[in-house]
Amino acid sequence: MASLPPAAITDSVTTGLPAVRRLARFGAAHGGLFIAAVLGAMAVVLVGGAPAAAAQPSGYRRLAPGVLTVIPADRSGDDSLLRADIPEITLGLSDLTWSPKQSPLGATLVEQGRNRDFPRDIWCLEFAFKPPRQIDIDIPSRELRMERKRVWYLLYSVKNVGGRRIVMDQGDATRLKTELVQEPIRFLPHLVLESVEGLSAAEGTLAYRAYLDRVLPSAIEPIRTREGIRVQLYDSASMAAKEIAPGEERWGVAIWEDVDPRIDYFSIFVRGLTNAIRWRPRQAAEFAADSLPAAGEEHALESLRLDFWRPGDDATSPAEEMSVGNAGLFERRSIGNRVLEALGRPRLSKAAPHAGLELLGLTWQDILVPPAAVKAAAAIDRDSPPSLAPLAKVVRSLAAMEPPSRRPVAVETLLGGMGREWFEDLVGSLNQPLDPQRETLRRGMLNRFGVTEAEQASKRLEALAKVLVGLDGIPSTPARRSAAMALFGRTATRIDSLAMELELARTLVALDDVDFDRRPVLAGGALNAFDTVRTIVDGQPDAAKRSQLIEGILGAEGPTLYAAATAITEGVDHAWVFRYEQ
Repeated sequence: MASLPPAAITDSVTTGLPAVRRLARFGAAHGGLFIAAVLGAMAVVLVGGAPAAAAQPSGYRRLAPGVLTVIPADRSGDDSLLRADIPEITLGLSDLTWSPKQSPLGATLVEQGRNRDFPRDIWCLEFAFKPPRQIDIDIPSRELRMERKRVWYLLYSVKNVGGRRIVMDQGDATRLKTELVQEPIRFLPHLVLESVEGLSAAEGTLAYRAYLDRVLPSAIEPIRTREGIRVQLYDSASMAAKEIAPGEERWGVAIWEDVDPRIDYFSIFVRGLTNAIRWRPRQAAEFAADSLPAAGEEHALESLRLDFWRPGDDATSPAEEMSVGNAGLFERRSIGNRVLEALGRPRLSKAAPHAGLELLGLTWQDILVPPAAVKAAAAIDRDSPPSLAPLAKVVRSLAAMEPPSRRPVAVETLLGGMGREWFEDLVGSLNQPLDPQRETLRRGMLNRFGVTEAEQASKRLEALAKVLVGLDGIPSTPARRSAAMALFGRTATRIDSLAMELELARTLVALDDVDFDRRPVLAGGALNAFDTVRTIVDGQPDAAKRSQLIEGILGAEGPTLYAAATAITEGVDHAWVFRYEQ
């Protein structure tokens, strides 16, 4: 780590000249020629030496310890010698498999295509970075004028520390050793800022966003000035233009434009730091005798994952307020916040979810999301809205409840007073008078969902249940939103609100079902709540019940959230990963 310069370096300039002035006043008062001569000599020495002391140092300014994070070149695995089958032979020519009588089995073509060696030189750059920051700059717009924008950037440096090569020891093929290789390296930066943080109720807890590094020449000089860099600062294009010599260190910057300011948790994936590679057969790939080499395979270069988080939002948080995070931090806090919100909900809504489900003759297991919704929630690029199946089941149970006078009490007990108002608004809006054009549109949607005019008029709960099932079958969020607006008008937003209230009610009942102790959780924060939930979940010996409990507490996104939250030990702020394109 770099350190701040010693105080003596600047004191010679900032505190030396005032001493001359003090002695000058003393000499003037005493009229001594000797003192005047001494002062003149001192002034010559000090003033003459000032330019040398104040000379601007070259290179990057020295940083305080901990400001710059240095990640050594990855040497954790021996990527210089990989072994794999050649599928074009082992699979594409499998009909040529035979067992020789006299020669060994390994002499056949198919067997020689198995477990082949793939030796190659492997290099990896040393990577150092400062936490991401924001800056307001003028950049060209599509209207051919300069526009003031806030961009995110990551200042980094790379250093060529050499590579590795597998060689035979004294010509013996059975004895291999690794030797260092010093050669120029061309760094092709590919930096992607990604976030899986849901930013609205419609998106849920998980929503994928990605931003590719942009080349903005007008941003280089403002960033260079702000960071105090006295050497050339490269963007991703200029960095790739020239090879990095052995031992050379080069400073670069990655810039992202139009990043959603609501993002608090994000990762940056840096590709191009190494030529380490992995490959695997593509899904459903077929290999035949005439298959092109590697046509049925997909490849992944090793990437460096960096995790960060920032509190606040773009309007209130300072540009410097971004911190190094760790993998799983967002997921752990999301789980903890979900639990805390569910525990505090009854006090706000005056609901009693456990008693409400009993009035409806349901358990929390009855209002779990279907398996298809759990699978859809795990997709990284999903556009599927939250499942409405649990809410539809509650509405059907309400429709079957007799006498009807008990229904409002059941809704209020389950979802609280506000939930009851939302529910009544939703039921009433399905029959509110509309102008002829909008009524035709609504009738068309009701016909599509199998709701007759008689059901719409006299069996409102049954009609609402059918509508919810129909909306749940629309896989796209924008399409579902449009259909809901055609049916319910402005009260269409009540659907998502009621679905969320029901989710929190199920979370609370599921926690109570496993004797969840609320006191230590309410006294701590989100991470403490996650640790308590993890102890309960991991203590469940039955895998099926453990999975069901996760879905009961966290909903459709629960399995994905919990897997990410528990996959890596807390505190790991970076990782080397192989990422296949999805």
